[in-house]
Amino acid sequence: MFWMPDNRCDICGAYELLPFKCKYCGGTFCGAHRLPESHNCSGLQMLRERRPIESKAPVRRKSVLKASVFSLPYSGFYAYAIIAITVIVYVLQLLFPKLTDVFILSASTLLSHPWSVVTSIFLHASLMHLFFNMLALFFFGPLLERRIGSGRFLGIYFGTGIVAGLAQVLVFPGSAVLGASGAIFGVLGVLTVLMPDLKVILYFVPLKMVYVTILFAVLDLYPVLTGTSDGVAHIAHLTGLAFGLAAGFYYREKSKVRNARWQI
Repeated sequence: MFWMPDNRCDICGAYELLPFKCKYCGGTFCGAHRLPESHNCSGLQMLRERRPIESKAPVRRKSVLKASVFSLPYSGFYAYAIIAITVIVYVLQLLFPKLTDVFILSASTLLSHPWSVVTSIFLHASLMHLFFNMLALFFFGPLLERRIGSGRFLGIYFGTGIVAGLAQVLVFPGSAVLGASGAIFGVLGVLTVLMPDLKVILYFVPLKMVYVTILFAVLDLYPVLTGTSDGVAHIAHLTGLAFGLAAGFYYREKSKVRNARWQI
């Protein structure tokens, strides 16, 4: 359905014949964004936070606690791990059909099955449903994980996925929700804010990331406004996207990233 061209800058999407590979975060960048300061290098930031700060002034315990950062093991590979787990879960769904009923999210069983707000993200209704969701996660998940770090990526993925699922069953109490679409739309929302000019090939058409997100939002908004019922959780998609956009603006302001441009 879509892919990102090789040799494209992770920040602006510009094509480079010989792109620069950052030794700290592993990202691919053009000449304008090759320096760690130019692409808000998460790897260099983590390295600096781990390094003890030398100062003549006495350090208070409160400041030390604030400076400490919990580093996840195997950082940079959690998007791939989620894909592997999701595929395994789908195989288990095929082998044990009743598994879906236990872990699916619905308003009627939410109180008795509270774990379903998380487990429903790993469930899928069909092979095509699984394929397209994991394809999107394969391309965009690692990119966002490198940009904001594994911990924040996991927070975005599961946070937006949970909120999106709850929004769907609250708007339609008689419905049940399964799938990672809400979480993936959250990932797309964050990337749209942080990397709006990223080039994406959608059905052989090169588009900026911001255009792809607008297109997906329109396709989900139309059935909601017209009341069309097609079995797709459009409310979950739009909710995940909205929270992803909000998180993207939060991270951009927090990290003071100013090289993300909105050129429409």
